[in-house]
Amino acid sequence: MGLPYSKQIRAAFDQVTPLVAAGFEVLQTTKDIAILLAVIQVITAIALIFILLALVALLFTVNPDLEEERAQLVTPFMKWLASWIFKYGRFAGYVVRIASAIGMVVLCGRFGKGYRQGTRTRHLRKKNLVTRRKQQMRTCRRMQRTRKMGRRRSD
Repeated sequence: MGLPYSKQIRAAFDQVTPLVAAGFEVLQTTKDIAILLAVIQVITAIALIFILLALVALLFTVNPDLEEERAQLVTPFMKWLASWIFKYGRFAGYVVRIASAIGMVVLCGRFGKGYRQGTRTRHLRKKNLVTRRKQQMRTCRRMQRTRKMGRRRSD
């Protein structure tokens, strides 16, 4: 009597094990998405700060009542920025181009790797699903045979 019960427990455990693995994979994906969203939020906050600074600078530049503030704040900053662009502009342009190219290569490689892993994972899931169904059918047939054999012995 204890043997079929242990087989049922083993069969149930075999059914639950892939679900636990899938749950772990979902948890890992959720963690990756949370990190990505945090990075996006930081980038958005920085962009909003720059937009606010640009609007304040535009207000200083356009408003005729703020002539003194423009002479004290905006003009020295613009002179510094223009001198920096003339001095380091070409070098900064090369650095930005190289960094952009490296970033694109890294992103393409990362997304390509994720796509390949996803395709492989889907293939393995299908294969494991077929294998699990075959195992379940074998277990079911064995249980039916043992029941029939038990009935024959009791007859």
